[in-house]
Amino acid sequence: MIGRWISLASIVFPTIALADDVDAGREIAQRRCSSCHVIAPHQGNEVAIAPPFVTIARKRGFGSEMLAYFILEPHPRMNLAITRREANDVAAYILSFAK
Repeated sequence: MIGRWISLASIVFPTIALADDVDAGREIAQRRCSSCHVIAPHQGNEVAIAPPFVTIARKRGFGSEMLAYFILEPHPRMNLAITRREANDVAAYILSFAK
């Protein structure tokens, strides 16, 4: 009986998509990206062996979906798995510099 109610509720109430979280993206980037990328404007360039996030954000044609796709692709020095949710959050953080 409970299963039927859950099924009915999933049909009646549309799934709510979670918005990309810039703050979560910043935290993920600090843990996983900052060893190669300059992830914030105030960060020094001493670790930059990859494009700074500000540079990536200002490239034409980089939308959130495309950027998340590239984040999900294996990076040359990154051997960490990242989820789609995390990739979306990091993409939102990066694109926050495009303004």
